[in-house]
Amino acid sequence: MIDKQIIKEGIGDTPRLYDEVFFFFIAHNYQGELLTCSQNTATKTIIGRGWLQPNIEEILSKMKQGERSLIKIYHTPSTKEFYDQYEIEIIRIGRKLNNPWHLEGEEVYDKALELKGLGNADIKQQKYLEAQNKYLESLNLIKTEYCDREQELQGQLRSNLSLTYLKNKQFEQCIKQATNVLQVQPENVKLLHRRAVASIQIDDFDSAKSDLKLANQLDPQNEEVIKELQSIGEKEKQIKKKQQERAKKMLFGE
Repeated sequence: MIDKQIIKEGIGDTPRLYDEVFFFFIAHNYQGELLTCSQNTATKTIIGRGWLQPNIEEILSKMKQGERSLIKIYHTPSTKEFYDQYEIEIIRIGRKLNNPWHLEGEEVYDKALELKGLGNADIKQQKYLEAQNKYLESLNLIKTEYCDREQELQGQLRSNLSLTYLKNKQFEQCIKQATNVLQVQPENVKLLHRRAVASIQIDDFDSAKSDLKLANQLDPQNEEVIKELQSIGEKEKQIKKKQQERAKKMLFGE
């Protein structure tokens, strides 16, 4: 038997199946002795996952965000003599759309791998925007704090994202993703080259030359790096010439 008394009213709807629920709680026995509590960190559960006792999950599923309630769960319903008392407050109800966020453990990792594979297939067909969306969705699933394999997968996704951003002419995003991986893999020639190409497109020749020189030292036979090193001087001259022409037009007109 359960008695519920609302201490503070909540707002909005009650949680749906697979919604995340973040809540604080304090549990006492009928003698007022503390049994357990959430301390300073909100507890997270997912409705329908069976992470909590059925009675508690049933109560949470009927509460609203911001609601605080006092709940008594009786061990002897006939006499109401022995019970546990819970004070529960829902802090947030999470509802994420278009994302398999309610998965857990191996399901999350497997889904992230699946999305990466689908993105790789799009790359082979030169569908760079489609690939980019799949890589971003996969990256959103990765919990990097768990173990090395998630960190490795995250690095692969960011590397692949840098390629899609480069192909889609999103040069600053390409540089950002490549830089993120290069902080962990400073001798990754492929990403040094990719970042250099993006830097050239935004006229950051100093950064591009620095990356290309390092890439050339690491892999002297890399033809793509050699080609960019040979052409970067000419590209600088072209930019400077255009800048000079614009300056003249500003001074003297057409």
